[in-house]
Amino acid sequence: MGLSIVSRQITCAAIAAAMAVAIPLMPQANAQEGMSSGSGGAYVAPGAPSPKKRRADDAYSPPADKRTYFPQMGEPRAPGTGEVPRTPPPNAGGVGVTPGTVKKGELAPIMTSDGSGLPYELWRGLDVASLEKLISSIEIPPRSPALHDLWKRLITAQSGDSSNADFTALRLEALYRSGLAREAAGEIAKQSGAETSLLLTLEARNELASGHSDNACELVARSARLKGGSIPARLKSQAILMAGYCAARQSDRSAAGLAADMAREEGVDTTPGLEALDALSINGKPKYSTVKQISLLDYRIAELAGGLSHKLVLEKGEPALLVALATDSSTPVDLGLPATEAAAQLNALTPEALAAIYRVNAQPISPEALLSGQGPQDAGRRAALFKAAEDERTPMRKTRLIRAFLDDAKRHGLALMATKIIAPAAAALRPAPEIGWFAETGVEIGLSSGRYDMARDWIRLGEEPGSAPSDLGYWRVLIDIADPNERERGRSLELLEGLALKGRFPPEALYRLTTVLEALDYLVPVPLWEVANRTPQPNSGYLPETGVLSELQDAAKKQEFGRTVLLVMKSLGPNGAADANLIALGDSIRALKRAGLESDARRLGLEALLASWPRLATN
Repeated sequence: MGLSIVSRQITCAAIAAAMAVAIPLMPQANAQEGMSSGSGGAYVAPGAPSPKKRRADDAYSPPADKRTYFPQMGEPRAPGTGEVPRTPPPNAGGVGVTPGTVKKGELAPIMTSDGSGLPYELWRGLDVASLEKLISSIEIPPRSPALHDLWKRLITAQSGDSSNADFTALRLEALYRSGLAREAAGEIAKQSGAETSLLLTLEARNELASGHSDNACELVARSARLKGGSIPARLKSQAILMAGYCAARQSDRSAAGLAADMAREEGVDTTPGLEALDALSINGKPKYSTVKQISLLDYRIAELAGGLSHKLVLEKGEPALLVALATDSSTPVDLGLPATEAAAQLNALTPEALAAIYRVNAQPISPEALLSGQGPQDAGRRAALFKAAEDERTPMRKTRLIRAFLDDAKRHGLALMATKIIAPAAAALRPAPEIGWFAETGVEIGLSSGRYDMARDWIRLGEEPGSAPSDLGYWRVLIDIADPNERERGRSLELLEGLALKGRFPPEALYRLTTVLEALDYLVPVPLWEVANRTPQPNSGYLPETGVLSELQDAAKKQEFGRTVLLVMKSLGPNGAADANLIALGDSIRALKRAGLESDARRLGLEALLASWPRLATN
């Protein structure tokens, strides 16, 4: 039976009063008991201090010592044919401009001063409701590293809409969903004016993500005591569950049960957190139902009731939860390292953060033992290989350790992330004939990490007199595509003709290449078209619903930057450029280029090609 309005008010007041009185007087409950038993050791988060008490006036800023890291549009035409080289998408279209008027896209936009490289009128063409609808239709954080970097700049940029409270709340929600709780906390700290229930609730959630349950519950209590203000429906149920969590921490079983009832009235589906609250209210043991995702709040409540299985957490954990586990020194090591890699696979953890966690959790094992397959397995092996490769000074052994680390990471879905974090170690190597076998790996690391001169150095190694010849020149095409500062644009394309004629490019890889080249307005060599046209154009890969690509073209023409980026994310699908349909891939690259985001368009093109690029080792 649902609670009456009067009962609901009494419940909220009771929970708030209980927390307001009890929190300052009672020590923090041991919220880690449910997951620490049998862990086999403590997990180390880099820079994590020994536990210490924080003052109440520290609640608004993230602890500085807790985290030392975190670390032209139209259709191109085939030369000499006058024909569009592929069939235009059925939903292609555009918005016309009245003759004689000045197009907005022709005017240079006013840029923000925050270093994001994005314009001040970032969200032009979108109101809060439209923005919320669009964000809810895409998967965040993006699985594509190129799109993730663009998304992060987009959602943290200080645009002209930053003063809108509803817009700010939506941005903070998007940051949290992306696993960027630290960035969300920084954005909250910039907010000025009176306290609101909404900001206090968002701040409480960030404190919970940082492992500061006392601070989180204090903020929840303050939010409950505020008169006036409102919390959006999407956050109201979370606020109620947080109140229930805080009541359960203080062993107030009645208030915990009432919070569970209120959450159901708000429409909360069955979750581990709700089931744990029910069990805590009767001092029982929860029975968990199958769910699609486990939130950070679910996990924290379940801790109080005995915890969730590590396997379930790693399979179902939301990005914010995985990041919280990765950066909390109290996480058991058999959960901390796997959670770190799971967060990295989702791009919820930066390369710098992953590298820092690998360093402090790597077991000291000799390079010889690692290269012979001895030592820890899974995440522990990758951490040990990474640390050994960083520390090694002998070039031959260093290259072997780097290659072993990359091979192991690739098998576990961390290929691009691994090349980025190992790049500084690889950059310490001087290309030399005695390690010439490593040249192609050096090129790939340089490309993936944006160190294009490093890639060029390894290509030149095989061209020097006295060196064993290595035909790596065709990799210059990817440097040409990716490097926004390339001076001899297009000169390297002739290197591809011979490879294509010899069948070195699988048909799908060749079509993907020509799609990227034409989208970036290269004059594609005729032999590439001729070889590609010998087989039907692939129609596999993710293609968005009808209408999305025409919306994308419209947004790019109007230089509506935020809308363009979000529609690109929607057009490419959950796995990004590497798994997108060729039509969606080409239109997305064109849209970013036309919207003035050419560097991002080029990075997206590189990402689309790198996995399928022909390699000497396999050809």
